[in-house]
Amino acid sequence: MIDQKLRILSSEQIQLIHETTLRVFNEVGIEVMHEDACQMWMDWGAKRDSKSQRIHIPPSLAEKALKGTKSQIFCGAREEKNELVLGKEKIYGRNGGGPGQVTDLISGELRNATKEDAANYARLVDALENTHIAAPVYEQDSKSETRDIHTLAWMFKNTSKHINIRLLNPKSLPYFMRMAELIAGGKNELKKKPVITMLESPISPLKHPAVLIDTILACGNHGIPLEICSMPIAGATGPITLAGSLLMSNAEMLAAVIFGQLAYPGMPMIFAPRIMVMDMGSGYALTGSMENALLVTAGVQLAKEAYHMPVNMHGPYTDSPISDCQAGIENTYFSLMPAMAGADILTGAGHLQGGLVVNFGQLVIDDEIVGMVNRAREGLIVDEEMLGFNAVMDSIESDNLLTHPHTIRHLRSNRFRPKLGTRTARSNWQAEGSKTMQDRAVEKAKFILENHQPKPLDKDIEKGIEELLIEADKKLAIG
Repeated sequence: MIDQKLRILSSEQIQLIHETTLRVFNEVGIEVMHEDACQMWMDWGAKRDSKSQRIHIPPSLAEKALKGTKSQIFCGAREEKNELVLGKEKIYGRNGGGPGQVTDLISGELRNATKEDAANYARLVDALENTHIAAPVYEQDSKSETRDIHTLAWMFKNTSKHINIRLLNPKSLPYFMRMAELIAGGKNELKKKPVITMLESPISPLKHPAVLIDTILACGNHGIPLEICSMPIAGATGPITLAGSLLMSNAEMLAAVIFGQLAYPGMPMIFAPRIMVMDMGSGYALTGSMENALLVTAGVQLAKEAYHMPVNMHGPYTDSPISDCQAGIENTYFSLMPAMAGADILTGAGHLQGGLVVNFGQLVIDDEIVGMVNRAREGLIVDEEMLGFNAVMDSIESDNLLTHPHTIRHLRSNRFRPKLGTRTARSNWQAEGSKTMQDRAVEKAKFILENHQPKPLDKDIEKGIEELLIEADKKLAIG
């Protein structure tokens, strides 16, 4: 493991951001769009603006709550081998979730995601070595009111890895909890082994919607880890300066963390600052620029150094609409920088066009990028054996160390061997069909989908999920 982490903020700058965040809490406040939560804040000692739902949080209350944050979080899974612990100097990959559109694996055309896509996306993640957490593509076949519930069911059926998911309909929240309980074996077992992580967001600027509050309370009650994701757009919903939008994002997330810790002390929560940057020339909100990468790296520092919390950052991430050179460049630096700063999770594998589109071939490529980044973060082992003094001395006589005992001992050590890259002569590459990395990625994705089968659900659990889906469609769906 590398000895020094990448730091773009000094300790003094981190302290200034934290102190200014407390000033925002006290002087500006957070608009809490949930009447019960407003009352909870006042019961804890916060002040409410007499004309609005804006809550002003005293610095002493904030500092007290932040003492309870967890630096390590256990994430369960259907299979024990897929369980993981955040915050232990290991980096985990997560595919990009959320879109309802995919690039067709056969034709390459953009289209709405189907139930088959939802299943295949989860199954592909289940097989990939460096993608440890599964997130959904939201199939568009189901009714909109229960689409997220059906999507979660497809995921549980097609991967035994830990699942990260977000509500599309706030009314789906109880069904998410019940389905997770079915998988875990009951509420108490779910608390011991949370098989899902939820994600929810403030609204910029400085608003906490009701769905965020309800999700915090539900996750706290069930022991489910919760990612707090803030995405102000620098120059639009956030200040145009990078530091200004970093401050706004920090205030939005930290206020949610404080609320969670006051309601459920020790609640497992994860920082996810994912600030966008407005391109003033085109009006497009960028996600893959170098400025974005600087912001996610700074966000890692804040989470780790100021609040001692696990952090999930975007990376790989790209603004490119296709799997091309731009996507390769942006995905690489967008993964490497937050990873070297100490991120716990890298999120976005398989995303194109700023997270609006899922591409199965890109998911396979990004899985390899995360593997390379993990290798980079391991650094070098430097000791007497690795320095190989005897090999250096013997080279004077042999002029060749290919068969030297030191070479044989370490032939396979400290090497990352890419599965998609080519490391052969041009003539061999041409003889193999002159395939690009994208060609090889598509072939690998097709092979996995034709051959990989995830661990099946227990029949009783599968029956319980089907009954829950029927109930949800009956009670929530319109028409």
